[in-house]
Amino acid sequence: MRKFLFSFVALALLFSCEKGGPVSHTFDSTQSIDYHEFSLAELGLKGVDNWEGWQYMVLEIKSSTAQRFLLGIHTDNGLHEKRTHVLPKAWVRLCIPLEYYREKPKPAGDLAATVNKPQNGVGFQHIEGGTVGPLTGVQGLGIRYYTPLDNPTVEIRSFKLTNEPVTPTYLGDEPYVDEFGQWALADFPGKAHSLEELQAIWKQEEETLQANALPRSKYGGFLDKRVKATGYFRVQKIDGRWWFVDPDGYLFLSISGGGPTAGGGGEASKAPGLEGMFAAFPPEVTAPAAPGFGGGNQPRMMSFGEWNLHRRFGFDEGWRDRWADLTVKRMQAWGLNTGSPRPGSFPYLGHLRTRTETIYGIQDVYAPGYASNLEASVKDQVQANAKDRYLIGYFLQNEPSWLETEPRVCQLLLDDETDRPIKRVLQEYLAKNGDTDETRTRFIHETFRKHIATLAGAVRKYDKNHLLLGIRFGHSSVPHPAILQIVKDYSDVFAFNTYRLAPNKAYLDAVYEALDMPMIDGEFHFGTIDRGMAPGLVQVGSQEERATAFRYFAENGFAHPALVGIAWFQYTDQGLMGRRDGERYNIGLIDVTDQPYPITKGIRAASENLYLVHSGKQAPFSTIPAGLQGNEDDLTSKSNQ
Repeated sequence: MRKFLFSFVALALLFSCEKGGPVSHTFDSTQSIDYHEFSLAELGLKGVDNWEGWQYMVLEIKSSTAQRFLLGIHTDNGLHEKRTHVLPKAWVRLCIPLEYYREKPKPAGDLAATVNKPQNGVGFQHIEGGTVGPLTGVQGLGIRYYTPLDNPTVEIRSFKLTNEPVTPTYLGDEPYVDEFGQWALADFPGKAHSLEELQAIWKQEEETLQANALPRSKYGGFLDKRVKATGYFRVQKIDGRWWFVDPDGYLFLSISGGGPTAGGGGEASKAPGLEGMFAAFPPEVTAPAAPGFGGGNQPRMMSFGEWNLHRRFGFDEGWRDRWADLTVKRMQAWGLNTGSPRPGSFPYLGHLRTRTETIYGIQDVYAPGYASNLEASVKDQVQANAKDRYLIGYFLQNEPSWLETEPRVCQLLLDDETDRPIKRVLQEYLAKNGDTDETRTRFIHETFRKHIATLAGAVRKYDKNHLLLGIRFGHSSVPHPAILQIVKDYSDVFAFNTYRLAPNKAYLDAVYEALDMPMIDGEFHFGTIDRGMAPGLVQVGSQEERATAFRYFAENGFAHPALVGIAWFQYTDQGLMGRRDGERYNIGLIDVTDQPYPITKGIRAASENLYLVHSGKQAPFSTIPAGLQGNEDDLTSKSNQ
């Protein structure tokens, strides 16, 4: 009888979940922070305040804006919030694993792989920040906006808890993506409404775009000062300030456009749940199979970005060269000097990709064949580039995800059922040295040192000409002294990624004092909300404000005596349905239709001043962009300095 009653109550509660909504709330743009909580009763969950027995929450939700918000579960042990984005102006169904709110994510290959969680192209969550805990004493579902733009409204028409995953689904009444890969549900400046209109826009750019390059050396260096030339890029400290020196000996500060690729952004998909999302699909083509996925050519769908480039430059074999010619002219006119669209045309930054076994973000340097596999993968990449004078150097790794969680990573290794060499070595290490947080941290650091030493040695074996640009740290705190020493021993430059208004001077000062090395920012960006994509990790109020933000970031960053480079992420918008991990950011210098954004004016303005700013002879730009909001404003985040 009790079993029957329990089953009856459970079914009744599940049914009540599906009766929730519709509910809505409009947020106030005059507030710097605005929060609203939907009660359990409003969600159809009256009396269901213990969510520990459930694996997913499924909700049909509609937001009026592309701005991300914090989606929180209010419990008796706190409000647990995760950054969330959904497609604006259309109903979508999300299926969110509740484990995101119960426990911190396990480290993966880098920070993005660790914290970005896709929702089948209709949304995504960034789950790094915020607290986690038991989902008990639940009081409601919270929505929080930081610097809300345009009085955003959020509606929820259905909510339920379930233990069975549900496919996240596009529920809009009309296509979200038009035939050019643009947002179909709104109009905006620069939107193309026909191929004829787009062709006219392209023609006008080609007619007005001049090779209006700033006076620079062959490699983009400043003509103001020349020192010893070695034929390759190097670094030198002059009068208390670090510089790159280009192959001809001219002082150089790297301003990268993110490594332009032909046809980036604007992916399309026919996956279940996305029916009705696209007004048209790009054509299918054949391409070589990806490594590890068999031989021969395989069919694939073009991105909208690639389709638009074919519309612009043709389908013959020379289309890519015509695109590269235009891209070089653009970068010269905008003031960029790094990020090559093709070999031998522009300076560029190398990113190493290694074939090594990685578990919880740390390389298993104890695995059989580790060193030979790593050397083989490095040899393939660097040997052919050893005499490329346009190559500045190589980043060794991107955003180690285990930093500041070393004891937990050790516990994950110990609990892992797989018999791995790194697990056995860890067990022996702890048995010999004692099992404490300190010894666990030391083990991870010593393991990482072995990896970086092996990697740097392999690069130097096949390429003695180019710089080792460091590890591109993504955490907000200055790395542990043992990690800093690894950089000092095996790199020429200290690298970091940052998503803020400008690089954190206190962070730069602390690293500079510890290492006295030049530094390079490997990633930054600013976005906004008018194109149907999320604004990225740092939001500003409009496309014009992105230009203001770029100039502020560049000039205030290069005012520091150690900063020698900044690298924008990325050249083209990510696309309306996002990349594999869900990111869908309006962060391009150009849009999906190959039109430049106003941000390029800010790049040019900054580039004209950087020599004087870095020399300490001119104060940096001081105007703060409107509508600013970033990671440091909402949740405590590790992914910005």
